[in-house]
Amino acid sequence: MLRAIKKTRIHEEVVTQIHELIREGRFKAGDQLPSERELAETFKVSRTSVREALRALETQGLIISRTGMGNFIADLPIESLVAPLAQLLIEEKDALADIFELRKLIEPQIATLAAERATSRDIQRMKQLLDKQREQVQRGDTGVDADSELHFAIGQATQNHAIEKLVSGLLEVLSHSREESLQTAGRRQASIDSHLAIVAAIEKHDEARAREAMRYHIEQVEQNVLLLKKEKSATGHNTRRQIDASVDLPLNKPEV
Repeated sequence: MLRAIKKTRIHEEVVTQIHELIREGRFKAGDQLPSERELAETFKVSRTSVREALRALETQGLIISRTGMGNFIADLPIESLVAPLAQLLIEEKDALADIFELRKLIEPQIATLAAERATSRDIQRMKQLLDKQREQVQRGDTGVDADSELHFAIGQATQNHAIEKLVSGLLEVLSHSREESLQTAGRRQASIDSHLAIVAAIEKHDEARAREAMRYHIEQVEQNVLLLKKEKSATGHNTRRQIDASVDLPLNKPEV
C-alpha cells in the first residue's frame, strides 16, 4: 500500500502518496492515520519529514489533528474541491474556456441523473423557478438569481448530496460570468427557452433529451460569455490606443 520515499523533497512526496491513498479510497473520511513513527518507518523517512507532511495536509484541510488522539482524515466539504477553480479564474486569463469545457463534461450527466431520479416535488420546484426567472426578466432584471437556483434544483434532483454540493460550488465560482451572460434581453430569453427544454425533458424522465438540452444550454452560454470577453478585450484595446495617442500628442506637437 505504501512505498519507500526516494525523491529529494521528501515531505512533499509523503503528501502526494497520502493524496493518492485518499483518492483510491484506502483512507476514508474519519479514518485515523498511522502514528508519526509508523509512517516514518513505512516511508523510510525521518519523523521530521513526516511532521512537515502532516502539517501540509492539515493546512490543505485534508486531515484533522486531535490532541492526544492522532491525525484523522477530514470529512471534506465538496466546496473545497471547487475552490481551486475559483483561483484558476483569478490567475489564468483563459481559464474560463477550460471551466466551460469542464461544465460540458459534468452538467449534462447531472441533468441525465436528474431525469432518472427527479420527484414530482423536484419538478414542481423547477417550474416555480422558471416562473421566477420570467418574472425577474419582465421586471428588467437579468434573472440570474432564478437561473442559479434552477441549476441548483437540478443538482438536488439527482438525490446525490455530493453532486448537490459540487453544483453549489460551481455556481459560486461562475456567478460573475453568469451575470455577464444575461446582460441583453435576447440572451435572457434564450436562457429561459433553454431552461424550459431542460425541465421538460426531466419531467418526462427522458435522460437522453435532458443530457442534450443541458449540453446545448451550456454551449450557448459559453458562446455568449466568451464573445462578451472578446468584445470587452477589443474595446479595452481600442481605448488604450486612444489614451496612448492622447498622451503622445504633446510629444509630437511641432514647436512654435
